[in-house]
Amino acid sequence: MTRFYPNRDYIAQRAELRANELAGKPLPRSSAQDIRKAAARREIENRRIEKEARA
Repeated sequence: MTRFYPNRDYIAQRAELRANELAGKPLPRSSAQDIRKAAARREIENRRIEKEARA
């Protein structure tokens, strides 16, 4: 029988969101993962622009 080992980051994120919800704090519009992905996309785009400027 296989065991289910959930992603620890997901559990921590859900726990934090639930704690904030119970405390009456507003929920964030984007997750930490979304912010990291957006930063990575911006960095990739900036590098592409720099590369095109040098060429």
